[in-house]
Amino acid sequence: MTDILDPLPASDLKINSHAPHPPFPWTAAIPSDWVLLDTNPESWQRNAERIVDDRFHGRRLRAAERRAVLDFLEQLVADCQRAGAALSMVQLGRMSTGAVGSAGLHLGWFDSTPQPAGLALVRQSLSRTGTVEEVETPRGPGLLHRDVAFTVPPGALTRVRSTVLQLYLPLPGTTWTAVLSAATPHPELERMLADAIVAVAHAISPADPTNAAEPTDATDPTDAVEPRAGADGTGDPGDAEGG
Repeated sequence: MTDILDPLPASDLKINSHAPHPPFPWTAAIPSDWVLLDTNPESWQRNAERIVDDRFHGRRLRAAERRAVLDFLEQLVADCQRAGAALSMVQLGRMSTGAVGSAGLHLGWFDSTPQPAGLALVRQSLSRTGTVEEVETPRGPGLLHRDVAFTVPPGALTRVRSTVLQLYLPLPGTTWTAVLSAATPHPELERMLADAIVAVAHAISPADPTNAAEPTDATDPTDAVEPRAGADGTGDPGDAEGG
């Protein structure tokens, strides 16, 4: 399983303040080898350039490769903003083939008021394509939906196959469901991505489990951070996205 940082309170994480999220304090953690993605319209570009420079420090990165990675991050930020991701992170590096690989992982929230959060509601809303498996976490079971999508990555001319993962974790005693989304076009990253999304789900928890959520207008848990394969880290490098 992917190593993660110690759980951090939501107030200490750089979240999208415009995205739906619970009114009560919650904790989460991120994989230690991933980096948080800034989706703020005024600062994302500087953050993207810093991510590329840091991740490939000391390793040769051709100008065309650097441009492709930055194009991927730009698309990822835009998709995150449209999808309403509260928290986004990215993984960049060299593949075994020598090519630059990428993946995105994003956290969104869905409020099912007046219904309590639960797997039954999630199952009703899931796409009929792909596969679904139940995942046990300290907060109870979640559902991991795995599917594929074909998109044209930033800067490319042909469509590529991407694996798209979404993990739904209802928080017991509340009306809120955490929705984790991730995608990659690189088969050798699929196992790492699945481990990472489950590890993050294990770390999500309300700071005070007795707190209940306030109502919102949301009606479909699959509307929260629904990744388009090109936005979730599936372009090459990259669709999470902004999926």
